[in-house]
Amino acid sequence: MEHLYQRHFGLARAPFNVTPDPTFLYLPCSHREGLAQLQYGIETRRGFIVLTGEVGTGKTTLIQALLRELPQSTHTALIFNAIANPLELMRYVCEEFKLIEPLQPLRDYHDYIWLLNDFLLRRYKQGDNAALIIDEAQNLSSDVLESVRLLSNFETTEDKLLQILLVGQPELNDRLNAPQLRQLKQRITLRHHLCPLTVNECQEYIRSRLKHARGSPAVFTSRAIEAIYQYSGGLPRLVNVICDNSMINAYALDLGQIEPALIQEVAEDLHLSCFSIRPVSSRRDLPPAAERPLQHAEVARPQAVQIVKVNRSNGVTNGLKSVSTNRTIPEGFFIWLREALVDAMGPMAHIVLSEHVKLLGESL
Repeated sequence: MEHLYQRHFGLARAPFNVTPDPTFLYLPCSHREGLAQLQYGIETRRGFIVLTGEVGTGKTTLIQALLRELPQSTHTALIFNAIANPLELMRYVCEEFKLIEPLQPLRDYHDYIWLLNDFLLRRYKQGDNAALIIDEAQNLSSDVLESVRLLSNFETTEDKLLQILLVGQPELNDRLNAPQLRQLKQRITLRHHLCPLTVNECQEYIRSRLKHARGSPAVFTSRAIEAIYQYSGGLPRLVNVICDNSMINAYALDLGQIEPALIQEVAEDLHLSCFSIRPVSSRRDLPPAAERPLQHAEVARPQAVQIVKVNRSNGVTNGLKSVSTNRTIPEGFFIWLREALVDAMGPMAHIVLSEHVKLLGESL
């Protein structure tokens, strides 16, 4: 179905659908690393693998990419339905491996175990592999997760017969840390957490999708992409939603290019806030600034800092116009503050800082 704005922007297809279309596949650094780890874990028969990521980071897209990368000798079962109990889990597994027909009368738990064991042994003798992928695994009950652990007992003295990939939101890690699931946690051999896009990856992502739709990469200005990043937090799903709505509005207003003001309007309509999603710092592997030694680029915090008292007038609504007392703050404090912001907020910090400096009528 052709979108309203396709002809307006000269597009062959809509570039920002939220469905995981493989033709629009873009793999930023975190996703490429994750795909490589998942593929390696399955092909080398590592047993249990866990993939986590915030809502909208592209876990389902990565799974679809994985299924296309695995060799034909790897038989896969993908489960994304809600699973109520261990018996239902076994029925879904056997259905996905095509060991039983869907909608057949429910069998005994041990019947499913026998069918699966026989299937895995036959595939192993033929040199094939088998992988079970369970999406939304954070919603599984403790009984079902324990049954998943028991599936890892399908093995020979040398290899695991069934590779199990658990995919879920960050809450999955909390579930696996529960004392009653410590046996399952100890069997996990590989873990990967998908991170949101950086501001540069967000720009590449948007322009890549426009290119695949045969559109101009200049539809969104650089400032508009920065605004998209702020409101989306780097989550690909939200990036798609904002971009799609922005292009609809631009079509309605007969605009050929999208500027930050239009992004802000769309974000307000969608009830999105710049700080509704915590951005991921490019230095997230470092401990907090207060807990590590200063780097060469950092400036030591002054021993005493004089705080500026700000008196805001009640009528000010457009910016941060204010009258402050005439006090001087050492330049080193502002350098330290800038570094602290970068540590806390990541690549978005310089954008936010620049905007607030402009509102104050000052210069960097």
